[in-house]
Amino acid sequence: MDKYLYLLILGFAFIVPIIYTFHNKLKFHKNFSSFLLGFLLMFFVFIPWDIWFTDLGVWGFSERYLSGFSLFGLPIEEYMFFFIIPYVCIFTYHVVYTLSKPSKFSSIKLTYFLSILLFVLGVVFLQKWYTSITFISLSVLLLICTRFVNMTLFYKTFMIILIPFCVVNGLLTGSYIEDQVVWYNNDYNLGIRLGTIPIEDVFYGMEMLLLVSLFYQSNLRLKSYNETV
Repeated sequence: MDKYLYLLILGFAFIVPIIYTFHNKLKFHKNFSSFLLGFLLMFFVFIPWDIWFTDLGVWGFSERYLSGFSLFGLPIEEYMFFFIIPYVCIFTYHVVYTLSKPSKFSSIKLTYFLSILLFVLGVVFLQKWYTSITFISLSVLLLICTRFVNMTLFYKTFMIILIPFCVVNGLLTGSYIEDQVVWYNNDYNLGIRLGTIPIEDVFYGMEMLLLVSLFYQSNLRLKSYNETV
C-alpha cells in the first residue's frame, strides 16, 4: 500500500475539482482548452527544471512511496503532479472569479514590492540554487503578469490555495508519515521549513500557478474578443 501513497495524495487533491468541473453555475469545463494551453506551456518549463534538479540532487523521491514507473528520471507520479495541482489551482481561480465580487484593492504595489524582494533575496542567496532560481524567475514573472493577469484575483486565489497546499505538500514532505515522499537537500535551499515544507515550495507553487494563469487568462480574453468580432 505504501508504494501508492503519492498517487493517493494526488487523487485526494483531485476529487472535489473534478466533481465540480461540470457544475451548472461554474461551467469550468467550457474553459478547459484555455487551461490546457497554460498547462502545456508550464509543463515544458517545469518538467525540464524538475528533471535537472532531481539529477543534481536538489531534491529526490523515496522509492517506498512510488509505484515504480518513471520517465527521464522522474517518477510517473511527478508528471501527474504537474497536471493535477495546476488543474486544482486554476479550478479554484475560476471559482473565485465566478463567485467573488469585484474588488477595489490595487495589487500593483504589492506585486512590485514582492518582485523586488524576491530578486534581492535570489541574488543574496545565489549559491542556493533552489532559492535563487525560484526567487529570481518568479520576480521577473510577477512583473510580466502585471500587464496580463488580474493580480488581485490571483493573490486572493493563492491565499485560499495555501490551505490545501500545506496539507498536500506537508504529506509529501513527511508530515504524518514515517518517511518523506519528496526529500530536499538543504545545501540548495535556505533550510527554513513551514512544518516539513521548504519555504521555497510556496514560491515555486506560486510561480507554477502564475505561469498557467498567465496563458489561461490571456486565452480567455482572446476567445472573448473573437466571440464579439
